[in-house]
Amino acid sequence: MRRLLDVRITRWYFKLLYVVGAWLLGIPVPALLNALHLPPAAVDAVSWAVSLASVLLGARIFRGRGEPVAPPRPWWKMTARPRLSGTLGILFAVTPASAAAVAIAAALGVDAAFGALDRYTDAGLWTGILEITALAALYLNSAARLRRLPALPAEPKFRTPRALH
Repeated sequence: MRRLLDVRITRWYFKLLYVVGAWLLGIPVPALLNALHLPPAAVDAVSWAVSLASVLLGARIFRGRGEPVAPPRPWWKMTARPRLSGTLGILFAVTPASAAAVAIAAALGVDAAFGALDRYTDAGLWTGILEITALAALYLNSAARLRRLPALPAEPKFRTPRALH
């Protein structure tokens, strides 16, 4: 495990590849667990645990421009920049809020809400809501603490290639 945490990803395209790979990992894991005839609540719990582990591992091994590569990140630091941490924190905060609203609507008997919840068990839904809420808190905490630190060098702006003359 230590060797895995010593890996550093600094290039954006490798970060994107990691995120896509982590997202795609969410497809075979539940399928394998369902093939083993595990209870749906166990499948949901393991699926959420795998997704949480992939996000936390990514936060440990990604490095931003100007960020020291070799030393481990502090536990609270989820990204290199406060704006990115804040944006991800807000996105993670909106997701459980909307999921909780759908779950409450389903509990109150709103028919349209039932279809959105068909693939989750009650335990799996609330486990997911708690997990994403925890991620929102981690990213928002990271944003707040990063704002108190000196700024890192600016990321270069994307420029389109000039037309050939």
